[in-house]
Amino acid sequence: MLAIICATFALRAPQALPLHAALFIAFLATAALARRHDGIRAFALVAVLMTLYSTLAEPAFVAMRGAKDATLAAVDRVLAFGHDPALVAQHFVTPANLEFFSFIYGFFIPYLWISIFLGCVGRPRPERAAFLLGLTITYTLAYLGYLFVPARGPVEWYAFAAPLHGGRFHRIVLDSVVATGGNHGAFPSLHVGASAYLCLFDLKRNPLRGMTYVPMVLLITVATIVLRYHYVIDILTGLAIAFLAFTATERAR
Repeated sequence: MLAIICATFALRAPQALPLHAALFIAFLATAALARRHDGIRAFALVAVLMTLYSTLAEPAFVAMRGAKDATLAAVDRVLAFGHDPALVAQHFVTPANLEFFSFIYGFFIPYLWISIFLGCVGRPRPERAAFLLGLTITYTLAYLGYLFVPARGPVEWYAFAAPLHGGRFHRIVLDSVVATGGNHGAFPSLHVGASAYLCLFDLKRNPLRGMTYVPMVLLITVATIVLRYHYVIDILTGLAIAFLAFTATERAR
């Protein structure tokens, strides 16, 4: 993935190449030096995956000559038989459910980090390796989507009847979006893809914990629509990536 990113930026967005080339070299060096230290390799892997979320943001729009929201919105209309799901959903948003789903959307972050911690600590070595493989596949495919199909999301594409006005949790979400580079990375939805993968992995190995994740995945999916951050095709692609990553972990056992 890092090689593809570097090659793309070298050709289409050279200003972003030095940072990502340095990240690529640092990762290769760390992986080579820590070949027998699983903990260090796992830390390096997770660090790279989390760093790329914000560093890919604006350079992807430069490399691909603009956003692809028009295409994604057109696909959504096909899926919804001529309707725009984001515009339909706005009629069901109230201040109360906006605040609730803002909390759910924000809760994805601790859910993700707790799951990564549990996936890397206290598991047998083969199970930990399988977990990291699936996590890497999930994020790699999502980031390639961010790179080649950059999009801002429905929140910037559609002319909604009214902007969203929420409370404390909604403001926290808005501030976190600004802090990570603004609206970007709509296709696919990593909120849905990552949470679904984490849920599937535990459903197979720890069914009780996995079952507690199922409602969270469903609520996060709805939250991405309510908060206008994702198209339906983003969600479907995120789910497809999660199943692909989970299947890869099963075949690697």
